[in-house]
Amino acid sequence: MAPTISMRSWGETGCASLRRSGTRRAARSRFDVLTRQPSPYIHVWMATDRSRRSGKAGEMKRNIAAMGGSTLTLALSCLAMPAAAQTASAENEVTGGEIIVTAQRREERLLDVPISVSAFTSEDIANRGVTSLNDLQASVPGLRLVDIGPGSQRIQLRGISQYLGLPTVGNYIDEFSINPEGASGVAEVRLLDLERIEVLRGPQPALYGEGSMGGTIRYVTASPDLTRFSGSGLAEVSVVRDGSTGYRGEAVLNLPLATDTAGLRVAAAHERLPGWTDGVLGKNLNDQDITTLRAKLLVRPDDALSISLLGLYHNSEQDVKSYSLADRTTEQTVPSAAKQDYYLGNLVVSYDLGPVTLLSSTGYLNQDSRSIDDSVKFYNQLFGAPLLVNAVTDARGKFIRWAQEARLSSNGEGPLRYLLGASYSDAKVRGNIVGGGVSAIPGLAPEQLGVVFVFPSRITSKVLALFGSVSYDIADNLTVDLGGRYFRDRRSQTSAFALSGSPVLPAPLRATFDSFNPRVNISLKTGSSGIVYANAAKGFRSGGFNPATVLPATFGPEKLWSYELGTRQSLIGNQLLVEAAVYYNDYKNIQATLINNPTLTGTQNAGKARGPGVDLTFIARPVRDFSVTGTLGWNKVEYKTLSPDRLPGDPLDLVPQWTWSASVDYLPQLNDRVGLIFHADAGFTDAAQITLRNFAALGLDPIERSQSRVVANLRGGVSFGGLEVYAFANNLFDENRIINPSFGAFFEEIRTRPRTLGVGVKGSF
Repeated sequence: MAPTISMRSWGETGCASLRRSGTRRAARSRFDVLTRQPSPYIHVWMATDRSRRSGKAGEMKRNIAAMGGSTLTLALSCLAMPAAAQTASAENEVTGGEIIVTAQRREERLLDVPISVSAFTSEDIANRGVTSLNDLQASVPGLRLVDIGPGSQRIQLRGISQYLGLPTVGNYIDEFSINPEGASGVAEVRLLDLERIEVLRGPQPALYGEGSMGGTIRYVTASPDLTRFSGSGLAEVSVVRDGSTGYRGEAVLNLPLATDTAGLRVAAAHERLPGWTDGVLGKNLNDQDITTLRAKLLVRPDDALSISLLGLYHNSEQDVKSYSLADRTTEQTVPSAAKQDYYLGNLVVSYDLGPVTLLSSTGYLNQDSRSIDDSVKFYNQLFGAPLLVNAVTDARGKFIRWAQEARLSSNGEGPLRYLLGASYSDAKVRGNIVGGGVSAIPGLAPEQLGVVFVFPSRITSKVLALFGSVSYDIADNLTVDLGGRYFRDRRSQTSAFALSGSPVLPAPLRATFDSFNPRVNISLKTGSSGIVYANAAKGFRSGGFNPATVLPATFGPEKLWSYELGTRQSLIGNQLLVEAAVYYNDYKNIQATLINNPTLTGTQNAGKARGPGVDLTFIARPVRDFSVTGTLGWNKVEYKTLSPDRLPGDPLDLVPQWTWSASVDYLPQLNDRVGLIFHADAGFTDAAQITLRNFAALGLDPIERSQSRVVANLRGGVSFGGLEVYAFANNLFDENRIINPSFGAFFEEIRTRPRTLGVGVKGSF
């Protein structure tokens, strides 16, 4: 069989560079990305397996020359191939090309990856016009995000959801974990100039660490093109129903510093999300400003060495959170401001030693956050009378994380493949919560009601991990993969709670949590067009410490075993791709909520949850320019034992039982310069609930529910060479439903963003 190359790995020297100045896409649909059905704009697939792995421009040139080609011939073929590509499409031929993903820390065809993965390329992101993962969640089976405001995002996959403790989903930018030291507060990522997003569903213990119980999300940033000066820009304006006007601007500049050797890619964006809530504080209160700046330097001094340095700054601010009632008004009397601000750096050095590749990743994150909330409704309900005018908490935190990881992975296409690695991270958190209030009763001081307090805290975490994965081809189509990770987390925490004055922090509590988390995978390739796999993996989440005066002083880790049977198949001459998985989660030692008093809560291990789930995705492309995508998710993980805050049969927090999505893309090219762009999608999310049974003892509702909803989006435009003009409608039918209910410190529910209409223009050179 002739050697092949994907457009992505050929990158710097191929047709992609020649055509990047126009709006023709390297992959016209997500179907192209997953199966590489020849698209009218993907014409050349020529490289060896090794050059696909290394992605080095110099070696590509040698491979092309070795096959008797030349740069001139290659360029002419790029210009002349549309007719040939149309013929290939008509005959449903597949030439072996593929997108390369790194979900398993090595380059593989997505069609061959034996785990559940959803991948979105830069083309998918552009066609949908999305700016955050929140906009894509209905398109990923089992994914659920709750976004209260800047710095408060909570993410869950496959029903492994918590409002307490550490995250249950791993989050990575390139090679660096950005997970925080809490269930919420992950560094938020805008989908600016990304190569792709990979969502790995199910525990990823061997390769992505203890935070990846429910799965892992990877944001892969675009790397510099080392051969060509290029850039792009976008300007957009929008208006939200019953609200204000928003705007978005983006710019990307690619600078080759030394041809084939060094390059710099800079991306910048500023966005104002329009507000729509009205109240005594004013109109359109909840607008939000988001700024992202990113630079990526790539140096390849020779064919073996690659050095990448990423720098990222992000700022997101909102003066008033998006709490609202059904009529899109809010009763907030105190601005519930929120802010997240972070700097991130990631240095990745990779050296190809021939039989193996050595990779080093060094990462640094410095993140500041602030959130102001008024809990007056909670307290007045607790007291049974309106004793307070407001009860405000001002929470500030600084999170600093440094991490170093080294990996050694085998090269080659032999039956034995392996990856060995070690990582160390050091995280520090400094937080302080200040409570205050105004009494509604003359002579009754807010201090007497317990709403005036100071609560400082300090947390440290030093994590050492040793991990590895070995796969062996028992036969040409049968592979066994064994992996695991030893994890040790040395943690400390000190905190003090005082109703007045400045408390003195006591000596910190200290504990070490460790675990070995294995993974076993067996996969069977069904020819060159599919795979069937079985997977068993253990997930783990560290324990921690309760605030001073709350017993027990510490709580232990959680454990999860997940069992999965899945398949990914390309059918009907590569016109239909089907991905399906059935899984069963067995979740133990769940960290449950203890209520010490209305102001202080704690955590203890109690309860077990188990249950099955199903993920389904299909992508159909009956003709060249038309594709249909659908997803379905079902989850029935529920508590099986009694715990302080749950009864048997209770679901996990805000996990919908059903989700589905459908999308249509139609991208005809009318002539050499003019093309049409049409995208429509709809997503359904079932109702879900937050359950805190022990709230009933305080006279509060033990269950608060979100509402089921269907959100539809529409986007259309025209491309003229390097220019594109488009219009869009998000939440087309103006669904007004609760996505996060009001409970505890959440003043009111969070609802779907009203219908938003906008127009935009983007261009490239």
